[in-house]
Amino acid sequence: MTQGQTRRQPAWAELGFVTALGVGVFAFLLEARGVSRSQQNLLLLQPTAWLVLALWAVIAAGCLLRRVPVDAPPGESRADLLRILAMVAAFGLFIAGLEQVGYDVAICAFTLAGLIIGGERHPLALALFPPMFTLAMIYSFRLLIPYPFPTGIL
Repeated sequence: MTQGQTRRQPAWAELGFVTALGVGVFAFLLEARGVSRSQQNLLLLQPTAWLVLALWAVIAAGCLLRRVPVDAPPGESRADLLRILAMVAAFGLFIAGLEQVGYDVAICAFTLAGLIIGGERHPLALALFPPMFTLAMIYSFRLLIPYPFPTGIL
């Protein structure tokens, strides 16, 4: 099997963006820990911040070690840009619909839209994953958050 020629081309824009997000999350974590180290105050914030920082490390390594084919055209294709815009629009509708239709319906619809926009075409995956993910998220929210939040079905 013959592989095409590749060259290393770091993704500086993506690296800068995720690094800015990582610095913001780290600063927020330090500020929160400086105000109070109470377990109740840091219950959601601290694990989420550590997860974000771990993901930053993985993404940063990927940005620095990225290899592209020598003959690859620069930039994104029109289809890539349309997928990005569709995902941004779906996320906007998700945020706008959380209170109106309920968290469960919004999460399920957004997950389904994300799968379709991402290119998933297997009917079984489209039928099973969004409701299973929604159940896991709603159950987790109810375990972690002591007050009720709007749901449409659950």
